[in-house]
Amino acid sequence: MKKYILPVLLSLFVLFSCGDHKPLAGGSDIAIMTLVNDDLWDYIQEDLRSRVEYEIRTPQIEQLFYFSRFQPEDYRQYRDDKLVLLIATLDGKDRISKFIQASLSESVREQVASGERVFFHEYNKFARRQTYMLLLANNREEMLEYIKEGGGAALYQAVNKGFLSSQFEQLYHTAEEKALSDALFDQYGFSFRLPLDYQILEVDTARNILLLGRARPQRNILVYWYEGGFNRVIDQEWALRMKYWLMQNMMDRIYVEKSYARYRTVEWGGVIVHNIRGLWGHPTKLLGGPFSLFYFYDGVTNRTYIIDCMLFAPGESKAVYLRQMEIIASTFYTSK
Repeated sequence: MKKYILPVLLSLFVLFSCGDHKPLAGGSDIAIMTLVNDDLWDYIQEDLRSRVEYEIRTPQIEQLFYFSRFQPEDYRQYRDDKLVLLIATLDGKDRISKFIQASLSESVREQVASGERVFFHEYNKFARRQTYMLLLANNREEMLEYIKEGGGAALYQAVNKGFLSSQFEQLYHTAEEKALSDALFDQYGFSFRLPLDYQILEVDTARNILLLGRARPQRNILVYWYEGGFNRVIDQEWALRMKYWLMQNMMDRIYVEKSYARYRTVEWGGVIVHNIRGLWGHPTKLLGGPFSLFYFYDGVTNRTYIIDCMLFAPGESKAVYLRQMEIIASTFYTSK
């Protein structure tokens, strides 16, 4: 058995200072680098993975996040990754549990022992754009109960919040198309924060349709609006009919795979917005990919809007690109 120099693992949840020069987090955007022993992982993984590893069709099945395990000797390699999770119990006697236990502050031990907390997380702990997490219980039965009773959802929310924050910073940290954003607002009364290289691809003023996009891979954001709509019913069927009409008129007769459409609501700055994720295709060309369509009424402009994000990225993973486009859509504004 290898021996490990435990002091190299700095305290997990005590005040830690790297000054103002923390490195940029590395690793995958969606892999949760996880340190946990085999027995504990076998006991909790089914319930934990079902609450975190959600899937999305792009059209292949991709996961929004997934767990990837590593060993204590590789801790230094993964410590500064974007998503890091350590899992242990206070009664664990195995080498990984002892590795994690050795670095715990007394405060963390007391909170867990008393049943006050099980899940701890901190953003930008060792690196910028990082979500660093600890899942710690007195024993494995207590941990499984916590996961089932909302703890798994809490972990997903922490990971997802960190992901969205990291992606937002990545999209806008260098430069953005401010002149284009201002021009859109001045001409149409709405706009977005547009990352670098987005441009206007097409405008149909007669039908209130605006197409924005950028290449490599091809990302299109189509905006359609009409006046009024406060008392009009806008539901999923209406939105899919409108998407079909828009695709037939603006996007070379593209069609929608209705069987893969998934409806949800999201929140943009306290406002509930309807969303449909799904797949698009072409009747004669080898074209297709995921879309994410938002639709809502805006009282400031007294208009109903559709914002349709479409991605074409053959041979590439698409989930992160699609979610980046959703972040751009969420910057939509009708007042400054």
